[in-house]
Amino acid sequence: MTIETPAIAATQNVSVQPGSTGDQWLVDNFAVGDFFFASPDKQYRACAKDGVVSAYQAVSRDVVKALFEQASQQGVQAPVMFGLVPFDVANAASLAIPVKHTSAGIPPKASVAASDLPPQQTRPQVVSREPVPAPEQYGDMVRKALGLFDQGELKKVVLSRAMDVQLDRPVDYTRLLPDLLSRNAHGYTFAVPVWADGADAAPTGVMVGASPELLVRREGDRIYVNPLAGSIGRNSDAETDQALKDGLARSEKDLREHGYVVSDIVRILRMHCDELDVPDGPSVIGTDTLWHLSTYITGRLSDTTMTALDLSLALHPTPAICGHPTATAFGHIRDIEPFDRGYFAGLVGWQLANGDGEWALTLRCALHDGGSKLRLYAGAGTVAGSDPESEIKETATKMETFMRAIS
Repeated sequence: MTIETPAIAATQNVSVQPGSTGDQWLVDNFAVGDFFFASPDKQYRACAKDGVVSAYQAVSRDVVKALFEQASQQGVQAPVMFGLVPFDVANAASLAIPVKHTSAGIPPKASVAASDLPPQQTRPQVVSREPVPAPEQYGDMVRKALGLFDQGELKKVVLSRAMDVQLDRPVDYTRLLPDLLSRNAHGYTFAVPVWADGADAAPTGVMVGASPELLVRREGDRIYVNPLAGSIGRNSDAETDQALKDGLARSEKDLREHGYVVSDIVRILRMHCDELDVPDGPSVIGTDTLWHLSTYITGRLSDTTMTALDLSLALHPTPAICGHPTATAFGHIRDIEPFDRGYFAGLVGWQLANGDGEWALTLRCALHDGGSKLRLYAGAGTVAGSDPESEIKETATKMETFMRAIS
């Protein structure tokens, strides 16, 4: 673990009363290494210059406990841990407790007006875009998965691809974050540093994005889980858009994909909950670019020492971002995908010392190198009957949320 703590003993956490409405987004003067996380009803902000207690190792209860103990020993009051957990939890998680943080409710207006953003000339321009792999190769990956379904064991696999983007100048977070927030009013917008190990550790990058999907929120013994699986692109024409929404709600392929996810999550939740409320079927929710099948599950923990992150790790990776059966899909992902997902399709969120917190899936996101380079990610669930061209289009649509924010 690493401590970067200038004048820790003289600093205190600053927090707006939970549940209060914020007057503005807490993104002013945001710099690489700072922290931002916004859910539908609360936002957090912290500045790296005020000091950070960090850990870069595989996540476990002991690691989290030690990090909070270290923060307490350094005089950090009301600590909040922010974190990134990779898709493969055997790899190092990036966890940190800032010495100071601010929290507030969400501003009353649902979106950011153009007048609130910096002048247009400050927006970086895209110099190059390099798909990883090329779209036609991704189509071949989907076709390979379709062949695996014929063998009978694999029911679903989520295959991802990336896009390396070079800008003509460094990312401007004071524009990027408000833009993502305006496109993701009901989701989870984040910019969380990736830490490195060592006595003088500094951020090696930032995971930034606008995820639509909550994995776990814990409030006392109550838990909330909201899996999404099954998607279709939206249309600017209202009548066509409604038809797409209605079609998704009836789609046998998408309902089957969604069913794999919900049944597996419910199976695991029943091991940890005395009470569980599961809707009879999914609803359809929308982002700016996609309609999603959604099931909102609530429950009561049987073991109140189980933290939000503990439960998230018990569920991760869900069939929503891996496949079904999970272990089988995980192995095929490692064989088929030409890159390491890193923190993509992992967990991003925050947690208090008492175990309350929120962990979302790290989706609709990019790894920013701190300068002018980003790697964007997107994935799509493939089941028997999937069309490779449709999966190529779906992943492209998912990356558009981020591309529209930076270009």
